[in-house]
Amino acid sequence: MEIWTLIVKSNTFNFLILLGLIIFAIKFFKVGSLIEKACTKVKETVENSDLEKENSKVELQKANETIKNIANEVKEIFDNAQKSAELMGEKILKDADLQAKSIEQNAKKVMEFESKKVALNLTQKTALASLEVAKNHIKNTLKEKPQYHNDFIQKSIDELDRLKTNE
Repeated sequence: MEIWTLIVKSNTFNFLILLGLIIFAIKFFKVGSLIEKACTKVKETVENSDLEKENSKVELQKANETIKNIANEVKEIFDNAQKSAELMGEKILKDADLQAKSIEQNAKKVMEFESKKVALNLTQKTALASLEVAKNHIKNTLKEKPQYHNDFIQKSIDELDRLKTNE
C-alpha cells in the first residue's frame, strides 16, 4: 500500500487525474467544435475587418477627391461672385449716371419753363404798364389840346375802315 499512498500523494497522479478530467471534458463538451466555431468567428471578424478597411480606404480616396474638387469649386464660386459683383457695380454706376443726367435735363427744362414764365409775366406787366402810361399820356394830351380829340377819332375810324377792307 505504500505504493498506492506514494502514487496518491505524488504530483504525477494528480496530474494524470487532471489530464483525464480535461480529456473527458473536451470530449463531453465537444471543445474541438467550439474552438473551430470560435476560429471561424475570428476568421470572419478579421475578413469583415479587412473589408471595412478596404471600404474605408475607398471612402477616404473619395473624400480626398471631393476635398480637391471642393477647393476648385470654392475658387470658381468666388471668381463667379467677384465677376457678378463687378458687373452689378458697373450696372449700378451706369444707372446712377443715367438718373443723374435725367435729373439734370429735367432741372434744365424746369428752369427754362420758369424762366419763360417769369419773362412772360414781366412782359405782361410791362405791357400793362406801357398801356397805362400811354393811356395817361393820351388823356393828358387830349386835356391840354382838345383839337387832337377829333383828329384821334378820325384816325381811329380810318384805321378801322382799313382793317375792315383788308378782310
